[in-house]
Amino acid sequence: MNFTKFTAYLDTFYREKNIPGLGVAMYHKHQPVYEHYTGFSDVENQIPFSRDSIFRLYSATKVVTCTALLQLLEQGKYKLSDPLYEYIPEFKHMLVRHSLPDGTVELLPAQNPIAIEHLFTMTAGIETINTDAIHRAVAKSNGEGQTLAVIKTLAQEPLAFEPGSRFKYTVCHDVLGALLEVITGQAFGSYLEEHIFNPLGMKDSAFKLKDESRFCKLYNHFNSQTHQADSIGETLMFEPGRSYESGGGGLFSTVSDYIVFAEALCNQGLAPNGERILRPETVNAMRRNRLSPVAQQDFDRFGGASKFGYGYGLGVRTLVNREDNNSLSQNGEFGWDGARGCYVVIDPEAEVTLFYAQQENGSPWYRWHGTVRNYAYASIWDV
Repeated sequence: MNFTKFTAYLDTFYREKNIPGLGVAMYHKHQPVYEHYTGFSDVENQIPFSRDSIFRLYSATKVVTCTALLQLLEQGKYKLSDPLYEYIPEFKHMLVRHSLPDGTVELLPAQNPIAIEHLFTMTAGIETINTDAIHRAVAKSNGEGQTLAVIKTLAQEPLAFEPGSRFKYTVCHDVLGALLEVITGQAFGSYLEEHIFNPLGMKDSAFKLKDESRFCKLYNHFNSQTHQADSIGETLMFEPGRSYESGGGGLFSTVSDYIVFAEALCNQGLAPNGERILRPETVNAMRRNRLSPVAQQDFDRFGGASKFGYGYGLGVRTLVNREDNNSLSQNGEFGWDGARGCYVVIDPEAEVTLFYAQQENGSPWYRWHGTVRNYAYASIWDV
């Protein structure tokens, strides 16, 4: 192994890619082999980005959410084919938007119910939580916006398409969080703490920031020449209320926490400390491509070049044609990324786990994720 070139490449990100700070960790053959941090979590105060830096995962949250729901599937608490309305009745009588030739939209009853699998694969037709009805409901709760209450209100909105027919990247995994609360009777975050975070020793992972002093500043369009940004702070609205726990993007974590979780999935559900969070057959079901040809076309348009060669499984991209992505990872590699640049690669065949973290809004991270991945793989082969 030789990580010299990989490290040199990462060390250019501040200067050449306007990334304030980043962290990378990697396992190979289920052993930690690499960890590197460069830049700053707080440029103004010259606080280095480190293994203890806390940042938002954004959509890398989805892999945790789906793992939690798959734990319940293993326990027989539901079936993927179950209609969602059996657990959240508000979703029983859904309407679907149909565009007419004259440009108007007609609402017609859905021909099929939303199945739980549709939530995992984002083929349910559910769209956004940024609706007037949800804003009113949150206001009535004095700004609390409990997860299940918000999702029940979401059921008032028409679907974008017939359930199961298309792919659209939306808030389906937020609905999975509410489903978990119905099935378990626990708050979503409490379940994650008890069944994933505590068993794996993920002490900084939660829906609430545990230590503000270690939180990475969120720079919006950072400029490495001036060492300044257009602004600092959150620009996305994915938590309509104070108590809302977003299964699609709400978790905080650290590199040292998340790499342990990802490595557990790479090792067929078995974490480095010996704790099992999923069975091998469940991990393999998670990473099987489940998109129909039409839904795959939707996914290809959504993902662009960074997702070439990938399909979509139970809440994760999954590599089905490595040549289409010029990938050094193997078919069956899976994971996801996040809106401010986090990126996880889980490759059971090659026994490689990689987690890359940054927190910057404005950088085209999707352009270099594949290069980060390939540098990492080349490093373990370079002797």
